[in-house]
Amino acid sequence: MSPIMRPLAWLAASLLIPVAHADENAEPLINSCKELVRIYAKRDEQRLLASISTSRSDALRAGWCMGVLDEYRRHSSCDTDDWFTQALRIAATPIALDGKEYVTADLLEKSCAP
Repeated sequence: MSPIMRPLAWLAASLLIPVAHADENAEPLINSCKELVRIYAKRDEQRLLASISTSRSDALRAGWCMGVLDEYRRHSSCDTDDWFTQALRIAATPIALDGKEYVTADLLEKSCAP
């Protein structure tokens, strides 16, 4: 592939990557935030070993949660500046409550409450 076509190929490929929509089921966000909380709890317990014992997929899931929280705080009003507090609130959310599934936008809004 020619050097000129590479950036265009990367752009085209990136457009095919699925993105999180605010009205989607919040289960992936809940699971990712659980992973983030677990990694940070492990980090406090084991210090250096936490980074070694965390798999790439776990780290990516946790990073996705942190990225979603950061982006939400950048574009929305949030009463907390602490992403970890938000992650704890989201991770503590049951996947389905009385048959009702949370949507991502509602869960993010609730995680910002005082």
